[in-house]
Amino acid sequence: MVCTFRVEMYDDYGRSLVLVPVEIRGRGFDGALSSGDRVRVGGRVRSGTLRAPEVQNLTTGAVVSAKHTPKIVVGIAVVLFLAWIVFIIVLVSG
Repeated sequence: MVCTFRVEMYDDYGRSLVLVPVEIRGRGFDGALSSGDRVRVGGRVRSGTLRAPEVQNLTTGAVVSAKHTPKIVVGIAVVLFLAWIVFIIVLVSG
């Protein structure tokens, strides 16, 4: 899943400076954002979009973060896939 939104940055005098596109990727999300919430976002910029691992909602105090598949599950899936490939190769060549 991908959650995209834009953050409007302001200077010290309250003047709008720029709209920054933000993207969070994961298999799901914890937390919530609403239009008009003040947020703090960090991350890497790729192709003009800020990719953030999480967003701090300064209005509510919540943290919005992406859920990811645990590494142990990914590791088990890779091992099972490789075992299946080896089984197929042995079956075909035998």
